[in-house]
Amino acid sequence: MSNLILLGTGCPSPSSLRYGPSTLLIHNEKNYLFDCGSGVTQRLSEAGIKSSEIDVVFITHLHSDHIMDLYQLYISGWHQGRNTKFRVIGPKGIKSFFKNILKAFEQELKGRVQWEKRPNIEGLNFDITEIDSSFLFSTDGLVVKPFEVDHYPVVPAYGYQIKHLDDSVEKILVVSGDTRKSESLIQNAMEANVLLHEVFVDLQFDQNRMSKETIKNVSDYHTSPKEIGEIAKTANVKKLVLTHFVPPVFDKAKLLKDISQSYEGEIIIGEDLMSIKI
Repeated sequence: MSNLILLGTGCPSPSSLRYGPSTLLIHNEKNYLFDCGSGVTQRLSEAGIKSSEIDVVFITHLHSDHIMDLYQLYISGWHQGRNTKFRVIGPKGIKSFFKNILKAFEQELKGRVQWEKRPNIEGLNFDITEIDSSFLFSTDGLVVKPFEVDHYPVVPAYGYQIKHLDDSVEKILVVSGDTRKSESLIQNAMEANVLLHEVFVDLQFDQNRMSKETIKNVSDYHTSPKEIGEIAKTANVKKLVLTHFVPPVFDKAKLLKDISQSYEGEIIIGEDLMSIKI
């Protein structure tokens, strides 16, 4: 059986309750991280997992809230004893992004290496794989397949379909990433045991930080509660888990009511550090 831990269920708005979007899948004692939002290493520590114990990082897209702590995960993993390459899988552009981060920290990192004299120098090496929808990751009975979702103008943006066998029974987890209501997501989530889906709940207009177009444009490339209910019903998913709440604080009862208009299955409002069996 695999275990899903919601490390961060927030969005770009800072929140002490909901850290940046990041989800951990534990399968056969290996750790697969989906997105790397702000505070991910602190949440890993709270969950009793070292940064050095992350086997692979999967990135859905290159919005800042999904990749903000990638360097922190890289360097803290080295500090904690990682002696293998730091492995990242994500969309086109993730390689240049990561190399640019290393360039920014080049002198700082060089100084640390020279002064701290750590034995695990191999842990600073990295393997960044840029993918398209034909990519397939397969290891130890786990198969991860990316599929394109609609988060335009962010292109490409991916969701991930994850399959594994549990006592000879196939289990399916689908991670939506950030997306509008997407036919691609529906097709890849058909009969899923768990659909982990983002949600745009609401935004109240604030003239100090928004224009008239802000709410329209932000809501336009996310998914509303009503639409999520429709997606879960059409795909006939067994369990719907919500994450990446925009905004981080909202009316939970209303959210459940709106989704339940279409979907009659189990709905879980995700919270940071919540653990879910798959």
